[in-house]
Amino acid sequence: MKTIVLRDSLKLGLSVVERIAAKSPSLPILGNILISATKNIVELAATDLEIGIRYTILAKNEKEGSCVLPARSLSQFIALLPENQVTLTTKESGLTIDSKEQQSRLKTLPPEEFPIIPIFQEGDACVEVDTSAFFGGMAQVAGMAGQTQARPEISGVFVSFGQQACKLAATDSFRLAEQTLSFPKAQPVQSAFILPAKTAREAISVLGDQQGTTKIYISPSQVIFDLSPEQPGRPSIQIISRLIDGEYPQYQDIIPKEFVAKLVVEKNAFMNQLKAASIFAGKLNDVKVRVDPKKKGVELVSQSPDV
Repeated sequence: MKTIVLRDSLKLGLSVVERIAAKSPSLPILGNILISATKNIVELAATDLEIGIRYTILAKNEKEGSCVLPARSLSQFIALLPENQVTLTTKESGLTIDSKEQQSRLKTLPPEEFPIIPIFQEGDACVEVDTSAFFGGMAQVAGMAGQTQARPEISGVFVSFGQQACKLAATDSFRLAEQTLSFPKAQPVQSAFILPAKTAREAISVLGDQQGTTKIYISPSQVIFDLSPEQPGRPSIQIISRLIDGEYPQYQDIIPKEFVAKLVVEKNAFMNQLKAASIFAGKLNDVKVRVDPKKKGVELVSQSPDV
């Protein structure tokens, strides 16, 4: 393999994929990333066997090939290079990194030992979503997912696709958050799955600020989020994850259909007062909300014997 890439593009890609690379005493290869050069692209890939990621950037490839390298060492070295053009060349069992007056060599591992990351087939049915809207909505509910292993079905984010809308929900059995996103056109796939909270956090971090459309491919055991660039030169990103096996609780049944009272408050003022009251909350972290229509206001009360 011999390829010429831009340092800034390679640096950004490495910072994304190394998040997934896992330290595993039993499988040390998981702490590495797979670099593949084909046609006019370079693909960076990493997996911890639960989440996989592919990050593709443009490059000038003089010889196709692939190699497996330690993620952290490569990322740290590339970040310190002064020149923006980097040449990567595989020789025997190592990768030579050339950047003008700097040269380094990293030991590589055989690519065939790297775990296989699933791929989708062209023509498979998928759901298309607006990237920033979808992952922005997921960010609003993901924090409510439970942390217990006793009930794995509530330790993730529930995603349900209908023809005209998508519902995102998460609960820890005490709190519940639901977000509904509408589609501009009918979707060909109606499906529901439970996404692990770890995958949700990584997807939000990697794709939340991206623009464009993400295609979501769903199978009984895994999901693939595929972000393709709308502008030439932009990276394409794929996140692959296993799904949580189980049936999500029928949370819709606990959402009240009618309410005895409705309050309209200024959001920022209410949140600031709530944060101030939480400082004095007791061991249960409870804040009492009192409403008096005559006073036309909301009173937040908290107290702790220690504070």
